[in-house]
Amino acid sequence: MERTTCRSIALLAALCAGSAAIAQMPPRPASPAAYPAQTAYPKENREAVGRELAAARKLAGADLEADFNWRCLISPLDRVQVAGVQHDGLVPATRVFDNLYSVGQNSVSAWAIDTPQGIIVIDALNSPDEARDILVPNMQKLGLDPKRIKYVILTHGHGDHWGGAKFLQDTYGAHVVASAADWGMMESPSRGGGPFASLVPPRHDIEAKDGDSVTLGDFSIRTYITPGHTPGTLSLVFPVFDKGVRHNAGLMGGTGGGSTPDAARRQIASLTRWQAITKAAGVDVLVTNHPVHMAATEKEALIRYGASQGNNPFIYGMDKYQRYMGVMSACSRVQLARMGEAPE
Repeated sequence: MERTTCRSIALLAALCAGSAAIAQMPPRPASPAAYPAQTAYPKENREAVGRELAAARKLAGADLEADFNWRCLISPLDRVQVAGVQHDGLVPATRVFDNLYSVGQNSVSAWAIDTPQGIIVIDALNSPDEARDILVPNMQKLGLDPKRIKYVILTHGHGDHWGGAKFLQDTYGAHVVASAADWGMMESPSRGGGPFASLVPPRHDIEAKDGDSVTLGDFSIRTYITPGHTPGTLSLVFPVFDKGVRHNAGLMGGTGGGSTPDAARRQIASLTRWQAITKAAGVDVLVTNHPVHMAATEKEALIRYGASQGNNPFIYGMDKYQRYMGVMSACSRVQLARMGEAPE
């Protein structure tokens, strides 16, 4: 009798907890007609969309199907789902490689590369507050002294990547690196568009050119200008070490499909060139500047818990890295077809 009563109480508690969770959910619209709809593309070339989707899915195969789904289908069609997954949120700081540390948040990445001569930070989150209250404490949790930051490299001129750069520049004397075109975005009245017009950009500092290097001692990051996502998107190639073994990482600074037909065409050309650059450089490690673009948060959890079975999940191998970038390019072709133009 006592066991039955306890089970009944436990069941009642579970039901109450479930009811409370349901009560906290956002209210449902009064009518299904008010439900959010997927993004419409009234000029889409339906035949070309189908053809390009099929080609992208075939290239992705089973191991990159989630990446195909995200870039080709979810991201351009369902902004509500994107906002739900790519929300602002705290995630544990993680040492991903011997010299590469994830110090960002759920919606946007920030990376720290430790060298004997100092630290290079890649991207600076949404705002000075996030740099101060997220990026810097994350570095400190991992034993990195923010006073050792020498460079902050900005992958592109959208405010979620440069918002905290001025704080790092003013507080630690870090040099800020961006392309000339995207310095122009940051310094324009709109600050590159979106909700970032009120941000104060960092002082105009280093203009990275195509093929330049950012160097500390024996460590160098090569910078390449890959327009499409923004006019001066910077993509990076740099060495990382896994238990002392060298690998080459490639971070494409913006893989979005392009908001206009011209931007999509520039993106396709940049991705094609990026594949050639990274193949020649022997890039076998995928790094992105939004965690959701490669399930980075989940991969980092595997590393922290020692559940990756000795295989660093950021090491894709050269072939898979090339296919990933090929899928990104194919999804840009899909987007071009959605905007009413048949890719060449």
